[in-house]
Amino acid sequence: MIEKQRHFLFIALLVWFIPVIGYSAPDFPPPPDSRVGRLAETMVMNGVAMDIRQFISQQSVDAVLQFYREFWPAGTEEKPGYTETDVLEPWQIISRVEEGYLMTVQVTASGDKGSSGYLALSRIPDPRNLPELGEGFPKLRGSHVMNDIQSKDIGKQGRTLQIANHYSVEHNANYYRNHYLDLGWGTEMDQTVSGGDTQSLRFSNANNSVTIVIHKTGEGSLIVAQTEN
Repeated sequence: MIEKQRHFLFIALLVWFIPVIGYSAPDFPPPPDSRVGRLAETMVMNGVAMDIRQFISQQSVDAVLQFYREFWPAGTEEKPGYTETDVLEPWQIISRVEEGYLMTVQVTASGDKGSSGYLALSRIPDPRNLPELGEGFPKLRGSHVMNDIQSKDIGKQGRTLQIANHYSVEHNANYYRNHYLDLGWGTEMDQTVSGGDTQSLRFSNANNSVTIVIHKTGEGSLIVAQTEN
């Protein structure tokens, strides 16, 4: 769960501003010699629909990147055909904007000589009409929702939120304990780790559950919450 969550957050940092996919999207093939699958039947990232595919390739990271360098036109110095970055180690990222869409390839080494990663495609939004993040999820006053990812598969829905605020780990933990216990939910986990710097909570009610991990930061707390129903 944590590893999957990390992948989602990496993608969110790259494409948090992207909205609904249409039917006239540009061609965005997977790398050669790859197996491809979707992370969910439906995924909504920060309020907007996205198409995110996971791939496993027999080709190396360099070969995957070279495939997209050759597939996408090089462009000009003023308007490059694609951009590359390695700021999110161990990930290598190459992306392109075309016909109002953003295409992002996120790849890392996997196995002896192969690679794996994610292909993300979304439309570029109107910045005047961005969605409100975290709507409907409980949070202390003054909290800032950094990412809000919703996914839906057959018979299952999930949501992952990343929230920051200036309150302590203990203050946040007490808030969520009181909130869910007042609603009549049961406590499945309430654990302090890392000398009190991290608190892990899990509450459930019938087929609904929420897992909340609260980390101490320099200026307060970072909260990662996952709901399932």
